[in-house]
Amino acid sequence: MTAPTPAPHPSRRSTLSSRALRRAGTASLTLPLAILVASAPATAGTPVAAASTGDVVVTNTETVQARLDATGKQQEARVYEQLTFTGTGKAHVSNPVSTKNLRNLDGFGGFTVADGALTTDVTVDGEQRLRTVSDLDHDLPLGVSVVYTLDGKTVSPGTVLGKSGTLEVRYTVTNKTTRQDTVTYDDGTGKQVSARAETVVPMIGQLVTTLPSSFTAVTSGEASIAGDGRGGTIMTFQMTLFPPIGSATAEFGYTAKITHGVVPPATMTALPVSPLTSASFKGGSASYASGAQSGVDLTAGAITIDAGVLKLRDGAASLAGGLVQLRDGASQLSTGLSTSAVPGATQLAAGLTTAHSGASALAGGAKQVDAGAQQLATGSAQLDDGLTSAGSKVPVLLAGLTQVDGGLTKIDAGLAQLQGSGGLAKMTGGIGSKTTPGTLLYGVDQLRTQIAAAVIGLTNLQGAASQATTLAGDGASLRTAATDVTTAATDPGMSSATHDSLVAIATTLGTRAAQLDGAATYLAGVNGGLASLKSQMDPAASTALLTMGCGLSSVSYVGVCDPARPGLLEGLTSAIAAIGSPAATEADQKGLTLRGGVNLAHGGVGQISAGGKTLVDGLGQLSSGASALRTGAGQLVGGTGQLVAGSAQLSGGTAQLATGAGTLASGLRTATTGSTTLTEGLSTAAGGAPALVDGAGQLSAEGTSVLVAKGKATAADYGVKYAVITAGAQRAADEGMAYGAPAGAAGATAYSIEIAGVDGAGASNVGRGIASIALFGIGSVVAGLVRRRLA
Repeated sequence: MTAPTPAPHPSRRSTLSSRALRRAGTASLTLPLAILVASAPATAGTPVAAASTGDVVVTNTETVQARLDATGKQQEARVYEQLTFTGTGKAHVSNPVSTKNLRNLDGFGGFTVADGALTTDVTVDGEQRLRTVSDLDHDLPLGVSVVYTLDGKTVSPGTVLGKSGTLEVRYTVTNKTTRQDTVTYDDGTGKQVSARAETVVPMIGQLVTTLPSSFTAVTSGEASIAGDGRGGTIMTFQMTLFPPIGSATAEFGYTAKITHGVVPPATMTALPVSPLTSASFKGGSASYASGAQSGVDLTAGAITIDAGVLKLRDGAASLAGGLVQLRDGASQLSTGLSTSAVPGATQLAAGLTTAHSGASALAGGAKQVDAGAQQLATGSAQLDDGLTSAGSKVPVLLAGLTQVDGGLTKIDAGLAQLQGSGGLAKMTGGIGSKTTPGTLLYGVDQLRTQIAAAVIGLTNLQGAASQATTLAGDGASLRTAATDVTTAATDPGMSSATHDSLVAIATTLGTRAAQLDGAATYLAGVNGGLASLKSQMDPAASTALLTMGCGLSSVSYVGVCDPARPGLLEGLTSAIAAIGSPAATEADQKGLTLRGGVNLAHGGVGQISAGGKTLVDGLGQLSSGASALRTGAGQLVGGTGQLVAGSAQLSGGTAQLATGAGTLASGLRTATTGSTTLTEGLSTAAGGAPALVDGAGQLSAEGTSVLVAKGKATAADYGVKYAVITAGAQRAADEGMAYGAPAGAAGATAYSIEIAGVDGAGASNVGRGIASIALFGIGSVVAGLVRRRLA
């Protein structure tokens, strides 16, 4: 059924030209709406369950027709509702409508209306429609403004009538559903943050106007221009009225040379659209989603690298502390060697050399005494000469023995000093162990541990840098997306505005891809720097520290050090044991230590001194008689034999002591030189360690931190834009219809807006009647398209 068409008034029949009929006909309205409705959001149609039987599917289409004057001011607006029932059975529906001047277009019966909803019961066997019309009781979602300029001056539409000149017409169409909403997005760290953003119910549309043949030299930067076959020019403008793919406001127009001027009317058609499901826009929406995810991935990789760099900085600070401790320990060792050990060893060598000289003299004297005793024994004839010789040698012997005794005392004192807490014992304490803080071995082990930790940190950083390089290298996917969008923009049936929007999107994607490529190059440089730093630290530094530890003590690193090659600590321990004590152990008493030998030498000197006194007494007794002389001579021969043996032992022992002391002094001087070199090297290393700390800090502050900030900015930019798209899609589903569909029904709304022209002929009732018929023809087309989309 269709609404009856009112007959035109006789006085106006002559004014209804064929052009007016064509403008009001279905061809000018049905085609744009049918094209646009393919993108409109629609809820799935399901059998209506409330008070229904059988299987009935309900589809509701709303077509809002509005008439504006030539400036865009609304004159009237109506909403044509069509309920289409398909299937078999009964259904009870309640359809929200405007109740203002509500009329039944299928007959003269009334409706049951309650709480702003039309309620009806239908019995269906196949297909059935119910159509109504009423006045729109709220504002249109679109605002229109038209400005006319004639020869550079803004004029009213009526002024153009009959004039000649250059006419410029500019249309401004505004999506009036804008509001501030709170949207959420991933800030790149996995945290959902909120932001205030402008959202709209996404709308698309087109405006078509036909310029008469009196309009020449027609130009437009926004329109698709074609001829109408009768000398006129058809101008078609496409509108994408939602951000970020389009804008909430579209501005466009044309310029023409006119004679006998008129203002041509225009027809605008529009409808809500879901950018997430529309074939024309879902590709662009997906590109924004991909851009947001790329920003999230880039930020996550940059944060991982920055954390590793900060760990490197902290490890370098600990390394600097260990180097300072090791440098101080080496300095103490150098000081101990140069101020105590080397002078003590030098004094010991000098004392032993003196003792050896005295022992040699003692041995010579003993031999002489032995010869004299032999001469004394062989004959009393030589008694006087022997007594004289013996008398002259005894004082020398006693003086030599006194000198030898003093030398031995000095030797013992030197050995005690070398062995004491200021000498070798202090050196062994300075070397210490890996578990004793403040010692050389502890500092070496701490340094080795810090270097190993730094190598692990560098390895982790290399892995993180490689991962971030891979993530940042995802620019190829953005370039692919840009290529796809560019390809989509070449669709010949696409509007200029949509084409421009897609080209802008492709350009943005290409720019982001270039930024990701730059980030990938930068991260590759960071990875190379980390690899170079790691190669300088491992394994050379660790191996050198292990070698240093083994040199200090052969038991410092079991399984690494050669136990057959004693370190400095074992050498010092052996030296302390070799010095021994005056008579503390059996080994010392047997002369197996230096101080034990000195003690035995003291005893020998005492025995020699006692023998000298006995010799003096014997010489005194010689004068008493030959028998006493013979007896004394026999005793003397035995004593001198012992003296020769003791002096020989003394000479050999002091020679060995002197040689050992010289070797000890030379070794300690070498150790002093080595410890000085070690101190200088550690000072250099400690001085360079702060540069490593500063470098790592600078890398974090100027490199990875900046990369994190850039990633967050990208995530926020694309995240907010995609959140606005998602919010718009939800608003299209919730608010896309002028009044809404019955529960469980599929629904869609389209807008047909006529902008009046100025030609001096006035309005036409016949045109309105034909337009009403055309709108319901559109309703049938829309219902069919919606059903096919939901099938």
